[in-house]
Amino acid sequence: MAKDPVTSLDQIIKGLVPKVMKVVQEHSKRLWDHTVSRHLAGGTAADRLGRRTGTLARSTRPLQVRLDGSKVTGGLAFGAEYAGVHIGPAGSQVTIRPKNKKFLAIPLAAAKTAAGVARGGPLDGIWGPTFIAKGVIFGFSGGTKGTQSKTPIPLFVLKRSVVVPRRVHPKEHLLDWAKSQFMADLSKVVKVG
Repeated sequence: MAKDPVTSLDQIIKGLVPKVMKVVQEHSKRLWDHTVSRHLAGGTAADRLGRRTGTLARSTRPLQVRLDGSKVTGGLAFGAEYAGVHIGPAGSQVTIRPKNKKFLAIPLAAAKTAAGVARGGPLDGIWGPTFIAKGVIFGFSGGTKGTQSKTPIPLFVLKRSVVVPRRVHPKEHLLDWAKSQFMADLSKVVKVG
């Protein structure tokens, strides 16, 4: 008596699923490593973000591989709430506007650390007495004890909005990069006969 084709097919599928899940897991990790080391490593360029705090890179993780019916899914997750500003279609831009105030306060050099992170907000007391002139907030301290000044220091420029270009395109920079090797590894696993 010949083998039942349905039973044979079920056995093939049961043997394939763990192998496919392993390939998806390996490539999710590979994509994560490439994204963090190439696109989130610093040095602002057309496809690269300058790294200040490292929050976006630290929050980026490979997704847990899941089997949903006959579909195996994996991939990448950007955990920082502002990831959508930087990750998106190439050439697109995001306009940021203030939510509760009239202006955005963009920190100038004196109000930032060496890494480019603001030392505090414009309403923080660390700046000493402050005043606004010609769209700039001036203070008498750069936010540290050693930066007290008798003359005003420009700290923040006031803007109604800023436009941020998206630098990492999910398809062009991530999926197209991973696709050929993923398909090659997947075809090795799925090869039957």
